[in-house]
Formats: sequence, C-alpha cells, structure tokens
Amino acid sequence: MAEKKFRARLSRSQNRKSWSVIFTHPIRTGKDGGPLRTRGGLGTEDDTVANNLVNELNELLGDESYWKVGARDTAARHFHSKVVALFYDDIETKSEDPWKVRDEVLPLPSSDDGYSKILLVGATGAGKTTLLRQLIGSHPERDRFPSTSTAKTTIFDIELIVAPSPYSGVVSFLSRERVRSYIEECVAAAVSSALEKESDQIILRRLLEHSEQRFRLSYLLGTLSPDTSEDLEDEAEAAISATNQDGIDVKEDEKKAFQGRLADFLKRIKEIAEHLPKNIAEELGVDPASLNHEDREAFLQLLDQIDTLIRDHEDAQTLIEDILSEVESKFSVIDSGTYERDKSDWPRRWFITTDDRKDFIRTINRFSSNYAQNFGKLLAPLVQGMRVAGPFIPAWLSADSVTPRFVFIDGEGLGHTPTSAAVLPTNITKRYDTTDVILLVDSATQPMQAASQAVLQSIVAGGHESKLALVFTHFDQVTGPNLPNTAARKNHLLASLDNTIHGIEDSIKSNAGKRLRHALQERTFFASQLQEELSEGARLTRSELTKLLTIFEAASRPVEFPVATPVYDIANLVLLIRVATEQFQESWSARLGLSTKAGITPEHWTRVKALARRFANQWEDQYDTLRPVADLIKVVSEHIADFIANPRDWKTPYALEDARQAAVNRVTQVVYARLHDLITNRLFHDHIHEWLSAFSYKGTGSTHTRARDIQGIYEEAAPIPGAIPTKTSMKFLDVFRDLFRSAASSAGAEIIG
Repeated sequence: MAEKKFRARLSRSQNRKSWSVIFTHPIRTGKDGGPLRTRGGLGTEDDTVANNLVNELNELLGDESYWKVGARDTAARHFHSKVVALFYDDIETKSEDPWKVRDEVLPLPSSDDGYSKILLVGATGAGKTTLLRQLIGSHPERDRFPSTSTAKTTIFDIELIVAPSPYSGVVSFLSRERVRSYIEECVAAAVSSALEKESDQIILRRLLEHSEQRFRLSYLLGTLSPDTSEDLEDEAEAAISATNQDGIDVKEDEKKAFQGRLADFLKRIKEIAEHLPKNIAEELGVDPASLNHEDREAFLQLLDQIDTLIRDHEDAQTLIEDILSEVESKFSVIDSGTYERDKSDWPRRWFITTDDRKDFIRTINRFSSNYAQNFGKLLAPLVQGMRVAGPFIPAWLSADSVTPRFVFIDGEGLGHTPTSAAVLPTNITKRYDTTDVILLVDSATQPMQAASQAVLQSIVAGGHESKLALVFTHFDQVTGPNLPNTAARKNHLLASLDNTIHGIEDSIKSNAGKRLRHALQERTFFASQLQEELSEGARLTRSELTKLLTIFEAASRPVEFPVATPVYDIANLVLLIRVATEQFQESWSARLGLSTKAGITPEHWTRVKALARRFANQWEDQYDTLRPVADLIKVVSEHIADFIANPRDWKTPYALEDARQAAVNRVTQVVYARLHDLITNRLFHDHIHEWLSAFSYKGTGSTHTRARDIQGIYEEAAPIPGAIPTKTSMKFLDVFRDLFRSAASSAGAEIIG
C-alpha cells in the first residue's frame, strides 16, 4: 500500500490561466536521496478536466505496481497520456547546456563567415561592460544596454553579434529546479538568521540576496525599503532622470502589494524558525538562545544547515512553493516576443525579432536591468544567458573605418580579492580556444590587481598570448604632480603592467614575461570617460578604440608561419604531474579542514556543502570562489607550460624564433583545451554519485565525513604519483600521457617515449 504522502494537488501560478500539478515523486529522488518534489503543467484551463487529471495521477500514485519504469506501457492503457508523461518522463533529469539552447535560435557566426569573436574579461567595476557599450554604440542614457553598475551586475553570459538588421534576441533561463533550490537556500539562510534572533532587516536581506550574489530575490519580489539598492546605480545611471527607461511601470499600489507579500514571508520564516528546532532542543535538553557561539555552531550542524530539515517541514515547503509561484508570475512582465516552455510549463527560453531598435533595446533590457525603481518586476536573476544580434555600430566610428563583423562575449566580472581572483572559473578559460581576441579590461585608477594577474597568467599558461589585448579604463583619473602629460600617465600604467608580468614570471617560466610583453607591445590601449557619449573632443579615446576595432577585424584572418616541429620526450611529464597534483591535494586538504597549510584558511562547512550540492545537481563545477576543477586545470597547465615551451629537440633546427613560438603555442593551446574536458570529467562527471553521497550527509559528524569523501574524490581523480606506483596513479598517468600525446601530435609535434 502506497504512503499517503504521495498525493498530487492542483496549483495555478499568478497570471497563468493553465493548471499545474504538484506532487512528491516516489521513484525520482532529490539530491538529498529523498523523494523529489515535482511540478508539471496539465495543459488545460478547465477546472473539471484538471480535477480529473489530478484524480488519475493520485490513483497512479496510490498503486506501487506502477512505480517502475517498465510499468509505463501498462499505465498508458489506464491513464491519460498527460498523467503518464508527468510520472514517467524525465525520471533521469538531464541538464541542458544553455549555450546550445541559445544556439538553436541564434547561432554564432564564425571566422568562416568573416567574424571575429572577442571575449571580454576583467574585474568587477573595471568598466568592462561600459566599454562594451561604447564598442556597440549603446547610448548611456537612451539605451542603457547592457546594464552597468559599480557592484556585481553582469551575472550571466551575454553574446552580442554585430550584424545587419533586423534585431534579434534569445534568452535562456535557469530551470525550475535550479530556481527552487536557490529559493530553498535563501529560505534556509533566512530561517538560520531568525534562529540567531537577528533583526528583521538581516533576516530579509538573507532571504532576498543569495550568498553568491547571483540570485537576488529583491529584483523579483521587491523590497520593504525603497533605498535597499542605492549602491547599484553608478554615476551615469544616477544622472538619468526619473523617467523609466526600461518600459516597466511599477505603480505605487504594486509596490505596496510587494511589501505586503514580503512582510508575510518574513512572518512565516520567523514562525518556522520558532518551531523547527524544538524537537532537537528538547531531546538535547538545551535552549538554543542561551548557547555561546561554538555551541550554537555545533547545534546548527545538528540541524544540518537547516536545509535538510526544511525539506521535511510542510510549512517551509509551502513557503518555498509560494515564493516560487510568485517568482514564476514575473515572466508575465514581458508581453512581446515568444516564450518556449519545458514539460513543467516553466520558460526554457524567450526570443524576439524586430526592426524597431528602440523597442528591442527596451524589451531586452527587462531581462538584464538592475534599475532599483523597478524592483519586483526584474527578471535578471532567472536568466542563464542572453544573445542578441543587430546593427550595433558606434556613432563615433568614421565611415571609412572598419566594417564591424564582430561577436562580443561578456560575462561575470572577476572578484576584487586575491582569494576570489586567484583562479579563473572554467566558463571563462574554456572560451579561450574558440575566441579570436581576449580583451582584458583593467581600471587605471589603481595598480593592476590580482584578477587581472590571474587572467594574464591563465592566458600565457594556455598559449593564447597572441590573442591578448588590454584596455586601461578611467585613464582621465590618473593624475598627480609627477604625471604632467599623457605620455607620463601611460608610462605609469605600463610600469604597473610590467610589475605584474614580473610576478607571473615567478609562477610560469618559459619566457612568459617576454611573450606577454611582446604580445602587448602594440595592443595596449587607454580610454577615458567611457560612461559618457564620446564627443569630438575625446580624441584620444576615439583614436584608441578605432585602433582596437582594427585589431578585432584582423583577428579572424589566419596568420601563416613557417613550419617548425618540436619534439617532446613524454617520459619527462611524470615529475611535473606529481608536483601539480601534490599542490592541488595539499591546498584542498587544508581548505576542507583535514590538514593545515600556510596561507590557506579552512572553508566553512556550509560552503563545502553548497559546493557538493552544485556538483550533485550537475549545475556547475564551482560554488562562489570554491573551484576545484579550475584549480586543478591551473596548477597542471602552469607546471607543464615550461615543459611545452622547451621541447627536447626541434626537427626543424633552422626554424625562426617566431615560427618556433607559434608551434609551441599551438601545442599549448590544444593541451590546455583538452585539459578542461579531462579534468572536468575526472573531478565532476565521473563522480556524480560520490558528490551526491557527500552532499546528502546530515547530523553529527557530517561535516568531517563530507570533507573526507570529497578528498577521496580528489585522490582518485588526481592521485599523486609516488615512488611505488598504485593502480589509480598509473591509470591517471596513462590517461594524461595519452592526452598529451594525442594533443601534441594533432598540433604538429612529434613524441618520443
């Protein structure tokens, strides 16, 4: 006899006429190992039809003989096809590649089409997206696209294709499951804050802003305070009049309604927090409010970061569903273009084509805007990526200049601190191989920071320095009594760049400094007041940007070098791999709190669990600044860079230096690209079950057990080769040798050993 908890109920989201159904699936498991809470569209607005379908689904849920994949055909003879699909479809959830979701509607042109791809990278606040605005002719007041801010604004990939009319756009969205999990984490954080007896303001902040700062419920739900996001507007945005540029009219009665819902959510969070720990507290005979910090931390671990308990807490789950329903209703803000929905009736993507530039910009901005006056109707937190195409040509570009045929790729800014910037996320470094220009944007107002150094280091380790270009923004703000003219200001910044390159030489030998200096000799530019419309008087900036576009145009044209063939002895790789994996293992053992290492602070157990959750859900290979896949790629690529740059011999001994360097770069680039796939598979995809197990631990001792399991994944995926070989380490070395042999050979090198 089936348990009564497997019951379906009807649900209808706000502003949606069609009925949906919510039920706990008895054979689909969530990432905690328990039955998965499932939602699906019924495809009908008729109340009677909807009730009949939910009654059939409850009949199926009540009979365990249907609870296996092989029973689908039998079920199909007894139940409506919609009911059968709801129960049996997607028993094994498959995550989609959002890049491909956009490709299906608006594919990116390639160099074969005469296009150059430009990847923009830089620290948050350096002016990366502001520069992009200038390069595509986006007016700082009339267009305000893409959105800019002094805070973290670009939280998803944007690809912009400069192409003839019409204007086209496609937006891909986070899945319902991903959004629900974000909401669940926000609710768990808010409940935890309420347990700590923190103020309503703090509780609400933890609900409205996820700790990663990518998912902000305030954009979707509004805020109780009208001034919550005054720091989101930069100087250019603040100068804009109160006229609503995004075409979203948030009326006063709507704001009051948003505030009323938030007040209700806050009240319910505090009620959950009041009742949630009572059973455990009673069992332990303690009062949570009277515990000191260390004891409270132990108590919260018993509560397992709250999130596990709220999965079994009906009031918490109802709250999460209500917030999710409220979030889903925000899709109705867009009344043009076309939504394409998945089987659960959740938007998978949205697309539009129009000849009206003003309407296009205004509509597409609704998916990326951070305008505080529109909080409650902004969709940016739900967006996974955006791609647009159209005749985006800057007004300052003279008629006899280059004809832009470019694809600009802009993503999330890099962190300011050394910890967050030391390792670049793989969603940036894996694009190096498919782009023609890597444009590093750095602020001239301070010495080159860790984020920019990490970019330069990864570029030279990947053999892509020939693609590099650098723009110093805010050049007008470089002032001082020792800087009397433009030349002095440029030299001041170039000295900062040279100091950064010296630091890179300490990490990567192989003439890294010489290669970077050579690459940037004619490819370093200086720009001022990019946040404003460039006037005729902005001669330096206009000239610099025009030269930059010339570099973009030439980038897609292949450069032919005389043939040079390096020869590598693959036996010499073993020692390098040992050093790299040892460095990786030692640093992560310390981060997991299993050992100590100078300069490394153990990560809080909640962050480690959040990392495990991302891997278990197969969402991404990182959590915030915890990036094990990127870490291993970095240490391996840096340790073998010198090996690749110094082959054992040359089959073409009289080849010129430029030809030799080009040959070395070809090998380095192919190895670097394949490392991404190899290490992603070994640390991530090959160990999904182990990550799932690590995430699912709860209760006393779970923190240490989870850390040990994660370390076990690392030890199997990237073992340290020892003097006495083990089966695991020998297999890893064989895989790596095969990768290098195949990659180097395909790049034109010869291998011995």
